[in-house]
Amino acid sequence: MKGMILAAGLGTRLKPLTDNIPKALIKYKSVPLISYQIKRLKSIGVDEIVVNTHHFATILQEYLASESKKVGIKISSIYEPKILGTGGGILNAGRILVKSDISIICNVDIFINFNLKKMIEFHLKNKPLSTILIQKRKTTRYLEFDKDLRLIGRGKNNLMNENYYAFNGIHIISREFFKLDIPIEYSDIIDIYLNLIGNGHIILGFDAGKSLFKDLGKPENLK
Repeated sequence: MKGMILAAGLGTRLKPLTDNIPKALIKYKSVPLISYQIKRLKSIGVDEIVVNTHHFATILQEYLASESKKVGIKISSIYEPKILGTGGGILNAGRILVKSDISIICNVDIFINFNLKKMIEFHLKNKPLSTILIQKRKTTRYLEFDKDLRLIGRGKNNLMNENYYAFNGIHIISREFFKLDIPIEYSDIIDIYLNLIGNGHIILGFDAGKSLFKDLGKPENLK
């Protein structure tokens, strides 16, 4: 099983902390953000991790080489001369991720105490194109799901609704995703998903329930 950590962002919300180092190496409780994701992915059986880089890429690549030896898992990096966004970044890593039946993708700047093995079991049983981790919590970017937790669109406003959920920055993608004719260019993965459901593909949500979630891209949440 392959894994990917999305870490190419500029970390503008964390400035001035990101003026001299990549967002992935900002520390939460004295540990670099990316270290949480590496250990999480290894703990659920991922045998290779790919990380996309851009901002202070060389610094991050040196850290990943050291961390790979320390943790004992293969970590590859893909440099993006121009940031490709979450969608383009994932597609650009397709040559590695397509080698596995499923791949676990996570944002570098999140913290959640949730057992991903349950989500993997759900995905393998239901076989959607992608399963995304969601939760009933406040956000400015709600996603809308039907009663079976199939993704059907974006929330039409910022008010909490029975069918609205927040995206928790983790998803499981089936190999078939990388066999679709989707151009590798700057894009948001959610926009790609919304286009795909319009063509009959199934994207499912998996409810994280009352799990603790923190967006560590916000300075106030690093405390």
